[in-house]
Amino acid sequence: MAPRPHWLLDHRAGWRDAELSPTLEVDDCGRLSLRHRPDSGRPLVDAAGSFGGFARPTGLTVDRDGRVYVLDRGTHQVARYDTCSCRFEILPCLGGPGSEPRQLRDPRGLLITCDGDLIVADTGNHRLQVFALKGLTLRRIQGPYRVRRGQGEVRLEPISGSGEFPDGTWEPWDLAPAGDGGFWVSDPANGLIHRFDRRGGWRGALGDTGGEPLVLPTHLAVDGEARLYVVEEGREGVAVFDRNGRFLERVLRSFEVEGRFFPTGLAIAPDGTLYLSCKGMACGESVYRYRRQRSGGYCGCGSPLQGSGRIVAFDADGNPLAVDGSEVLLLSPSAAFETDGRFVSEPLDSRIYRCPWHRVAVEAEVPAGTRVTVETFTSESPKSSAEIAALPDARWALGAELTRAEGGEWDCLVKSVRGRYLWLRLSFAGDGTATPEVDRVRVEYPRASSLRNLPAVYQEDVESRDFLDRFLSIFDTLAEAIGDEIGTIARIFDPRATPEGFLPWLASWLGLSLDRNWPEEKRRHLISEAHRLYALRGTPEGLRLHVRLYTGFEPRILEHFALRRWFHVGSARLGDCAELWGDDLVRRLQLDVSSRIGAFQLIDSGDPTSDPIRHQAHRFTVFVPWRGDVGDEQRRTLERIVEMAKPAHTEGAVVMVEPLLRLGVQSRVGVDTVVGRYPEGVVAGDTELGRGSVLGPSEDQSTAPTFTVGVRSRIGSSSLID
Repeated sequence: MAPRPHWLLDHRAGWRDAELSPTLEVDDCGRLSLRHRPDSGRPLVDAAGSFGGFARPTGLTVDRDGRVYVLDRGTHQVARYDTCSCRFEILPCLGGPGSEPRQLRDPRGLLITCDGDLIVADTGNHRLQVFALKGLTLRRIQGPYRVRRGQGEVRLEPISGSGEFPDGTWEPWDLAPAGDGGFWVSDPANGLIHRFDRRGGWRGALGDTGGEPLVLPTHLAVDGEARLYVVEEGREGVAVFDRNGRFLERVLRSFEVEGRFFPTGLAIAPDGTLYLSCKGMACGESVYRYRRQRSGGYCGCGSPLQGSGRIVAFDADGNPLAVDGSEVLLLSPSAAFETDGRFVSEPLDSRIYRCPWHRVAVEAEVPAGTRVTVETFTSESPKSSAEIAALPDARWALGAELTRAEGGEWDCLVKSVRGRYLWLRLSFAGDGTATPEVDRVRVEYPRASSLRNLPAVYQEDVESRDFLDRFLSIFDTLAEAIGDEIGTIARIFDPRATPEGFLPWLASWLGLSLDRNWPEEKRRHLISEAHRLYALRGTPEGLRLHVRLYTGFEPRILEHFALRRWFHVGSARLGDCAELWGDDLVRRLQLDVSSRIGAFQLIDSGDPTSDPIRHQAHRFTVFVPWRGDVGDEQRRTLERIVEMAKPAHTEGAVVMVEPLLRLGVQSRVGVDTVVGRYPEGVVAGDTELGRGSVLGPSEDQSTAPTFTVGVRSRIGSSSLID
């Protein structure tokens, strides 16, 4: 069925607005919505140094089990919420004022790495202390360090000895995880953000924001895409860097980064009940709660935390929380929206005399408490924007009010009189805390209902005809939708176009059983190649095709009969790829022949005289090239592929081939081995000795290789014998 003529309004086709209220805007996604009020939105930098509720600030971190850790600066200790005793407990053998290992002085930052280490920024002692969460073993102490600058470069050098710290000594303040398993450390004393790898090695520093130097960088946060956010003391806004340390932007208001951060395991109900979850609120695990007492504390919390700094977190519903000492407060919404706005389109020309416009279809999200009103005006002649603006509201025909929608398409009939031109008016209304978002509007014309198929008597009365026309168009719209589905049903039978949910159904038509662990694109490719797989089923070529569809690599198949080194008289010599048949070929248990324990096989089937032929028959091995680590799931998937594609009477095995030459372990020329040039010297941290690498010359060696016994004498590499 051919689509009905229509006008499309969206960010791609253009909104074609003749009037757009200042309170409305087209956001970054191209949706039409109410603007944020310019005087609303919590600044990302407040007096407490927080991130407006969108990040974990200094002194709060959560481990992979959802347990909450809080840095108590008042006692120089770390408290952890225990889900068994339902209380905060002080970590033993960690903390207390001092400069000895395990002691802290003015600690600021706290971080749990992906490797399960707890890092404390011991700011007063100018160092980091790294503890293992299991057993709280002190793994290492990093620092004190001194920052050296010169010729546009920054270096971090250890400081030996104790006592007064020289100028340039770093001041570790806050920590944040990096995308590669390492972590960032802010250093306000030197205006730098240091980057360390997961083993604690220094990997460089950030010192500017697009040409401007950092000013006292203190608090750090990382969002869901590993972007780094830096608060600079005394500077407005927050500097944003990508995972590689490249400056991206500076944001001023919290709603600009809304949706980028994940919630923590904290939440609070309107009645003041504090909830702590052992797995985080989003996981639906056990939730423990504390009822707020009249004294202001929470029962079961133990001793109140004495830290004076304010901790800001985010609950599962996106509400920011402020934790100040033992107090937990629900902060006000981060932003407010304008409450009303109006959009009026340009005249939409149908090029049809006295056109009966059909309907308006709207794709929008309308939260509770907001609404979008759809109105239309039609005319047989064009009108100016001033004339349209001067029209009284009574001239606009009300389509409908959209008061609640969560995406998808919603429609209403056009009730305006017939006319060549149509103007569309959308009125937005909100409660100040949310806004409707309109993605797309489609205005269809002309209306062609089933009325034309009824006898003429049904069209004699003008008013009755108009009512019946609109009434029947409701059912005609449903019929059109069904007709569209029928007209495009062919796409469901195309493995490249069918929705993902239809892939198992389509595969069942072909007798295929899809493995749910296959990526979607590979499952589509498998179905499209089903005709070839069936034609080649049970053959080496069919098995190679099936494995290639999954891995993307060409496998090698070795049929074991090719390993037979039979002796043929006149065409081979003993020891030259030939062997004589004998009892040791299979080593059946035979008295006085092969009966030594550990040197025979118990075989109770088949004819012993045919063992040399059956020994390597109906067996094969599939060698699959694979780059990177091979997981158990990938290996099991390949084994299932081989089991499904092989003949039923055969036995197959899968061998994963790494791109390495290892004599005595793996060395198949043409499969995993390529003879090439001599490798370059390795770079520390980039590769491992013994895995395709050799030691290269040091940076200070500029002369040609020399031969000195005991110093540098590698025959065939740096030494040549004439």
